[in-house]
Amino acid sequence: MLVPSGQLSPLQHHLLQELDLCDLPAPERAPESYLARDLDTDEIRDALSTLLWTGLVERRDGELGGLALTPLGAAALRAAECDELTARLSAVASFADTVSRGAPPRSAGHALKRLAEGTWTLEQAESYVRTGETGADRS
Repeated sequence: MLVPSGQLSPLQHHLLQELDLCDLPAPERAPESYLARDLDTDEIRDALSTLLWTGLVERRDGELGGLALTPLGAAALRAAECDELTARLSAVASFADTVSRGAPPRSAGHALKRLAEGTWTLEQAESYVRTGETGADRS
């Protein structure tokens, strides 16, 4: 079976990351497990139906059994992480062009670090180098 080509929502991505670490109980049985992971159980129930249907997650031991990441789910998670890192690397390469046009080294270094971490977008990093501010987000 191929990895689904659709994008994961941020909630789906977060849930798959948590399931990659360990199996979780059904949200109905142990909502505190989800709350401790900053996951809303009502939102999880909605997202879970899609994840179960696509085969990214499976229930173990019946309807109220634990949830586990399937091999397909692990592949989808890795593909999403790869896409995210590819986009971040592309932004870093684009930012290198901005730096090569004579940005001050200190501000460029700070902006590059934030961009590589994924904390800032390319637009925020470029704005910081040009104006000393990231636009709407101040940091």
